[in-house]
Amino acid sequence: MNLLVSYNWLKEYVSLKMTAESFAKEFSLKSQNIEKIEKLKPKFKNVITAKILEVNPHPGADRLKLATVDTGKNKIIVVCGAPNIAVGQIVPLAKVGAEVVGEEGIIKIDKSIIRGQASDGMLCSPREVGFGEDHSGILVLPNDTPLGQPLEKVARLNDEIMDLEVTSNRTDAMSIIGLAREAAAVFGSSLIAKSASPNLKINSVRPLAVEVKEKILCPRYQAIVLSDVTVKPSPLWLQLRLITAGKRPINNLVDITNYILLEYGQPMHVFDYDQVAGNKIVVRKAKNGEKLMALDNNQYELKNTDLVIADSKKPMAVAGIMGGLESATTENSKTIIFECANFSPITVRKTSRSLNLYSDSASLFEKNLSPFLINAAMLKAIELAQQIAGAKVASQIIDTNKQQYRAVKIKFNPTSVKRYLGVDLKLAEVKKILIRLGFSISGGKILTVAVPWYRANDVLEEHDLIEEIARIYGYHNLPVTLPEGKLSAATEAKELGLELAAKNILKSLGYTETYNYAMVSPKLFEKVGLDSDKSVKIANPLNEEMTILRTTLYPSLFENVANNINNFSSIKIFELSNVFLPRAGKLPEESPRLCGLIVNGNSQAAFRELKGEISYVLKTLGVKYKMIRPDFNSKLWEKEQSLNVLNDKNLIGRFGVVKSDILDSFGINSSVILFDFDFLLISELAIENKVFTPLPEYPGVVRDVTAVVDEKLPWSDISDCVSSIDPLITEVSYVGMFKNKTIGESKKSLSLRILFRSNDRTLKSEEVELIVAQVVKELENKFSAKIR
Repeated sequence: MNLLVSYNWLKEYVSLKMTAESFAKEFSLKSQNIEKIEKLKPKFKNVITAKILEVNPHPGADRLKLATVDTGKNKIIVVCGAPNIAVGQIVPLAKVGAEVVGEEGIIKIDKSIIRGQASDGMLCSPREVGFGEDHSGILVLPNDTPLGQPLEKVARLNDEIMDLEVTSNRTDAMSIIGLAREAAAVFGSSLIAKSASPNLKINSVRPLAVEVKEKILCPRYQAIVLSDVTVKPSPLWLQLRLITAGKRPINNLVDITNYILLEYGQPMHVFDYDQVAGNKIVVRKAKNGEKLMALDNNQYELKNTDLVIADSKKPMAVAGIMGGLESATTENSKTIIFECANFSPITVRKTSRSLNLYSDSASLFEKNLSPFLINAAMLKAIELAQQIAGAKVASQIIDTNKQQYRAVKIKFNPTSVKRYLGVDLKLAEVKKILIRLGFSISGGKILTVAVPWYRANDVLEEHDLIEEIARIYGYHNLPVTLPEGKLSAATEAKELGLELAAKNILKSLGYTETYNYAMVSPKLFEKVGLDSDKSVKIANPLNEEMTILRTTLYPSLFENVANNINNFSSIKIFELSNVFLPRAGKLPEESPRLCGLIVNGNSQAAFRELKGEISYVLKTLGVKYKMIRPDFNSKLWEKEQSLNVLNDKNLIGRFGVVKSDILDSFGINSSVILFDFDFLLISELAIENKVFTPLPEYPGVVRDVTAVVDEKLPWSDISDCVSSIDPLITEVSYVGMFKNKTIGESKKSLSLRILFRSNDRTLKSEEVELIVAQVVKELENKFSAKIR
């Protein structure tokens, strides 16, 4: 999480004497990384303060207005298109000859004629005077700002803004006060106590009740009623604090809540008391279908899993994320309610993603804020409201959980420092570092370290304390000598090695590897005739198209083809990834599958090509197999155009021609040959250590045999039969197949090639012919074959 931090503001809480650059260098080494520093200095020239006396319509343009302004010395007329200008406002005026910040750099203001009306300058937005990026309206200065003064003098611009990255586990450092604690520890400086002490005497009681129905989702909730408030622009110092931190000033009450978020890291919200029905706040789950018009001017439909802040009738805010427009304060608000609460990080994160509604508040709450931060933040908000809005206390501070913090205590052996870090720190130095970080210490040889409330979420064990000591001592001060010791050779899991081998083999055969999401749409499964209800459903899907976990790979491959078919004449792709098989009451079983396909205009040629490639892959991996035609009709493959691949009786996988109706559902008009294999079974069957076989010393003898057999007879049956006839038969390979009416109905002519070889002699043709005769006889007897 990145923060824009004012160095001057930080120095109000910790004593620092060094420059911002020196601070950033050391702080980045020992705490959070400071990415850059920007000097806050005037980016404008000749801009003064002026008061708007009159606002009149522009006679030549509906969206423009003529503003008469008082510069303290004279009155001039300026053409302005800002929507927020009003009589009585004090604003920055760029006089003729001034320089301001434009979209592409510095621009000079000249006297101009705009739609027929002369303009003697320009009223400036925050961006035009270098106060952030907001240019939606004019920068409105406090009402007591003197007129005719240079803006840089009024704003007291002399600061450095640090762009600082805070790691997500350090919610305690996501604020000015948290960073001041860190700076005090890094530099050994003292913290400057600035506890708020508002006047809590009740002026006139305004009734308010708070009911928390979801105590687990909202561990703590504070609220207070303040009356007699005046809603107006914030003082310039407060506006600049917000602007330099990247936030837009709105009014003094809203600005207070944003200021507290920056200073304390605690989100707050302010309600208009008169818009709270029944004078009651209820923290509850939303009802299905309830709607809320949020402050971003969008309406959100809520579900019964969303936590809301409601009154006695309706939701007023999505808890921890954003308030509602109806209960928001306006310039007419006189009585308000400050809310300061703690919410479950899980419910905030889920609701934020479900509604696609994000805010700075949600970003903090979902990182698990401490409930013990609330009280100090609320007191400071009350104090500021009394100082800049004239607020008077109209109720007690309602607190639903006044439980005191019970410190987490860790047993810590100081000798562990040398064992982990390689440096021999004295016990006094170890204690000093931990105390600087806010830890309390007791004990002798074995210390008991009490964790402060603001570090209770991320310091839990002894190794966490070691890390704290290491960073404050300085990672750059640790010895650079590598530790000594024997390291055992790395061993690679058999499955991982086989995965890499299978991928490399397929790539060498011209296949391209694909990577698809494990989360898929039920519609994708419906296209291939699979029941998505039998898949694992995702409780918090990223979007509507990713609601289930895949149980097979090929639907995504079909989608890959559909997206690329118009760009390629042929496609060969594969994926080797896990699928997720549901298990009752348990997490899904993850099982690796190897799936791929060939897209080619000639399905029979592609089928033969794939058959050979599968044989090559399995042989290379050392998997014994045979291919047989399945005895059932598949929803996926065309009838009698697929083969099962088995090892004994174990089904390794299948391949074949995909049915046209499935391809039509994806808009694919070419034939597709698909293979789908159980890679876990392949891993178990593969031969990991191959035995070297020397090259044969004696030549082989080749004979071809052609036999007419039943067309349904699998090649593997013939191959197995012939291979087992004699030890001299070392290889039986497929040559070709022929069908014709002349050889008979339901018959095929199958040609095979037999390799004969002996390891101790050169074979004579006579003994080869004897074996061939045995082959012929066996084929005739076993398969009723007719030799051609």
